[in-house]
Amino acid sequence: MIEEQNPWWISQELLLENEYYKKYLQSPNKWDPKIEEKLSLRPFSLNFIFGPRQVGKSTSLILLIKKLLDEKINPKSIFYFSCDKLADYKELDEVISMYLKFKKRERIKTSYIILDEVTFPKEWYRAIKFRIDKGDFNEDVLILSGSLSMEAKREIEAFPGRRGYGKTLIMLPLSFSSYIRIFGIDLPKGNLDFVLNNYFKYQAYLPKLNDLLELYLITGGFPNPIKDFIIEGKVRNATIFDFLSSIISDINKLKRSEKFFKLTVKAIIEKSSSEFSFQSISKEYGVGNVKTAISYVHLMEKLFILKVIEAIDVNDLRVLSRKQKKFYFIDPFVYSAFSKWTMSKALDESKLLEALVVSHLSRLFEVNYIKRDEELDITIRHGDELIGFEVKLGRVRKTLKVLGKMKKVFVLSKDTLDEGVIPVSLFLAMLDIPQFVEIMV
Repeated sequence: MIEEQNPWWISQELLLENEYYKKYLQSPNKWDPKIEEKLSLRPFSLNFIFGPRQVGKSTSLILLIKKLLDEKINPKSIFYFSCDKLADYKELDEVISMYLKFKKRERIKTSYIILDEVTFPKEWYRAIKFRIDKGDFNEDVLILSGSLSMEAKREIEAFPGRRGYGKTLIMLPLSFSSYIRIFGIDLPKGNLDFVLNNYFKYQAYLPKLNDLLELYLITGGFPNPIKDFIIEGKVRNATIFDFLSSIISDINKLKRSEKFFKLTVKAIIEKSSSEFSFQSISKEYGVGNVKTAISYVHLMEKLFILKVIEAIDVNDLRVLSRKQKKFYFIDPFVYSAFSKWTMSKALDESKLLEALVVSHLSRLFEVNYIKRDEELDITIRHGDELIGFEVKLGRVRKTLKVLGKMKKVFVLSKDTLDEGVIPVSLFLAMLDIPQFVEIMV
């Protein structure tokens, strides 16, 4: 059984028969996330990788195997197993036991044990924890990828003091600054200071960047929609269905109500970019009581498909937790798929771009908003500063706002470029946004 999933034990050339690798080679939009630069490959390490469904985790793991083989690592020390057909931790432990016997027979000291979709088997963590405590992995590197439910059920908390050098990574959709490189745009990118100090220099890129931003608003940063659009000029219904099915599968595994989840999604789409409360979700959309609405919003956050931002006091920088909040999905493709699922009107461009800016900046900064006499869409803490951003696609007139401790406000426009006014496409193209975000657990 384990030999079938590890054909490189027989011949490294057989990696070409792996379905993920074949699809990668056939794809017109190859993107290597270089996961080996983010993980710990030093024994002993217990690494976790999780994130939204269909974001490319499995393909990243297969590309890692290819690189290990290219580095002349003993092929038999690289063990990959997709756990999605296993029923429970007992079956998972049987698989691990088979490989450990094989490893001993082959006199392998250090192995790279990659368990893909490890959260499918019921109580999967019991098998891993048992083997770690036994000392079976003392010289090994473990890389465990999981469906969204891994974080939702907080299962990784079962490993205190058992991580070694391991890291926990969230893999997110491709950022716009990485997306444009698929299409041959090699624009310099850097941190926020680099963007704010240099955006005038690269205005010649604007026509092409605006075209690509329009495409990104359709495909988002998920691999399959991108591939669809490049090949067929549209996102296939099958791709949308697959994404929705995977989300519904996780909801069912977590024993949550698909109906309440769907109604919460509908509320977030229809009230997008506006501040509103959990009470609104509950009363206006029929999502149980307030506690129920809170639980489904938190579920979406834990599934890494939603970002919630809170109001901030500009005088003392306190987060105003009791104020109404703003809710944003993490990617344009998520909005598109969910709009079709809930039969909600698609977001207009202005709201979609605001959501895009929020999702990008939130990978780097703490993001909030201001609601006083005049609302400010987005604020971030940048060192000792509070910086504000407004997304405006119509006629842009830059006015200086001084609100408490915030002295800098930038307008993110459609295509107007001026002092303090930056086109959204140029801003996001120059900002270096990581695809992997490391979290401390």
